[in-house]
Amino acid sequence: MRRSSPPAPLTSPALAEAIAALAGAEALAFFDAIAPIVYRETIEFDKAWFQSRYDKSGADYVNCPLDRGQYQDFLAELLAADQIDFHEWEKTTPYFEGCLPIEVMAACGPETLRYGPMKPVGLRDPRAERLAYAVVQLRQDHA
Repeated sequence: MRRSSPPAPLTSPALAEAIAALAGAEALAFFDAIAPIVYRETIEFDKAWFQSRYDKSGADYVNCPLDRGQYQDFLAELLAADQIDFHEWEKTTPYFEGCLPIEVMAACGPETLRYGPMKPVGLRDPRAERLAYAVVQLRQDHA
């Protein structure tokens, strides 16, 4: 099996061979998201708060609100950031619509992230009078 990312827990060789046989492929590629790591001590908890969207499953996420200017700055920096080049065999691989990279979503238009993964709907800062313009939701890997 070929991978586009460093070795990660995948599947057993027997299952991989069975999938390859069913797919009629000689090689399979495993795509994984690269998530940034944010250290807890770098989060300004006087601005951030714990909550799951619509209070489903408790308070599993750290929510970092952005006002309009912060969102626009984030978007500009994201769109201007360097990107890695694809390997030749990756250039024609389509994205799974439900897991688009953030830079691909951002390139679709300036409001795409704000109405997608950064939407503030269902997230209310108990200290604020109104919803944030956008919210970065961080998952706690080591609660």
